[in-house]
Amino acid sequence: MNIRPIDVKILYPKSTEVSQVVLGEQQKENMLRHINSQKNQAKVDEDLRKVKEKDNASEIRLSQKQEREKQEPKKSKKQQKGFDIRI
Repeated sequence: MNIRPIDVKILYPKSTEVSQVVLGEQQKENMLRHINSQKNQAKVDEDLRKVKEKDNASEIRLSQKQEREKQEPKKSKKQQKGFDIRI
């Protein structure tokens, strides 16, 4: 099949249009991937923040419990010093 000069004049503009459409679609896909990755990163950051808050809360609870345990033996020692007189 021979290509005539008239066919080249018709095909060349169409090939540039096609390449522009393909480029536009690729850019759209890249932008969607970028947006999705940002959403995923934001979700990961939020989940990480929640975990850290829970860890901090559990650390506070543990430290409060340890303080209470330290104070309880002191109280029990004070109670044991007294005399127990039962008849």
